[in-house]
Amino acid sequence: MTEKKASREIYVFSKYLDEVYRRYGLAGNQEIFTMRFRSYLKRLIEKLKDATFGDLQKYRNANCASNCLPGHSIRCALLAMAIAKELSLKETEITEIGVGALLHDIGKLFIPREILDKPCKLSETEFEVIKNHSEIGFQVLKNQKWLPQPCIKIVHNHHERLDGSGYPNQLSGNQIHRYERIVGVADVFDAMTSKRNYREALSYEFAFQEIIKESPQLLDRQIVFVLGNIIKKYSHLQSEVAEKIETRRERCHYPCVE
Repeated sequence: MTEKKASREIYVFSKYLDEVYRRYGLAGNQEIFTMRFRSYLKRLIEKLKDATFGDLQKYRNANCASNCLPGHSIRCALLAMAIAKELSLKETEITEIGVGALLHDIGKLFIPREILDKPCKLSETEFEVIKNHSEIGFQVLKNQKWLPQPCIKIVHNHHERLDGSGYPNQLSGNQIHRYERIVGVADVFDAMTSKRNYREALSYEFAFQEIIKESPQLLDRQIVFVLGNIIKKYSHLQSEVAEKIETRRERCHYPCVE
């Protein structure tokens, strides 16, 4: 995966989401999600299954600044499926988690842009409006027979927290399905490691330390632990690559090609 291809994928996904928004606005008896869109989702899921944790950064680009819905959704799907694979879940489960993650914030299509793109922190009233996106997304998807129910529930419940402090239904403990917990962790991690209008992106390591503080009261400790292992593997790989480049530089009489 190259940054150019990742940027293109974000662009294509954004166009499909725009189409969903337009078709939903027209209402009537027409299908909101075209067969072409459904086929595209399947292809995108397969691509993201083969992606690596290191590809996350490639899905952040100049065309996906701040609260970029398609980029954030793609990164969440990539990360959620990476966690699912580490947990040795079945292929069908990984796919359902990926689809749910891709669509988890679809309700934000119907939140006013002036709130989503606000260049500073939201007021309490504005945050309450944002919180409606989980319920809106559920209402948009609940009658979509082609979508497995677990995917729809991910959209509805990815902001629920183990202590019951989440939304929209204040679920707690075992009321929150494992899939929803996985996407919840992926969502929080990507939000923290992405640039916002009012703050810079946090490093992977710092964001993870902050997430640890939220488990097990808010987030599933096992899932957070798996995320930590993924980050460690990535950091170790990055260190090995850096060491090899440095060794080559020391041995070369001429500039080395990195």
